[in-house]
Amino acid sequence: MSGSFQEKIVMKIGIKKVHESEWLVHIGCASIKVDPFSLALLEIMLEHLLALEHGESHSTLKSYVKLGLKIKTLPDIECQKFLQEADTKDLLDLMMVADDRELNTLILKNMGGIVAKQLKTDLMVANVPTEAHAKRAIKRIVEKLFELELRGEIEFRADNTRYI
Repeated sequence: MSGSFQEKIVMKIGIKKVHESEWLVHIGCASIKVDPFSLALLEIMLEHLLALEHGESHSTLKSYVKLGLKIKTLPDIECQKFLQEADTKDLLDLMMVADDRELNTLILKNMGGIVAKQLKTDLMVANVPTEAHAKRAIKRIVEKLFELELRGEIEFRADNTRYI
């Protein structure tokens, strides 16, 4: 007998579509459900790891805020559809931590008058939420955005999006 011994390692990899915007990824005996929000979180984690690898700091809260700022890409009619379904407290938290005048203007002009006045008042007097609280609020906002996009009620358009 020869002294050579080769071990064969086999790893199974597969992707299965579960729903329109949900995939199940199998790697070996592990599997993970990937939906649009999970994919966005994975991107945040990769940005975080790359920054740390290069000795830089990275704020996951800023990445969450960046996801929440997708609201600014919506036309008014679609923004109004989103705002009807979004939680006002979550919006307030996003507005406070984002500190983005354009976002605030868009939200306030597309809200109903009474709600917009209350939100504007709350912006001036409310305490800035903790990082953990803000992340949970923004997560709910982004999940609602992805849900509405999946239902075809809103559409995120890139600058290079063209229709025929």
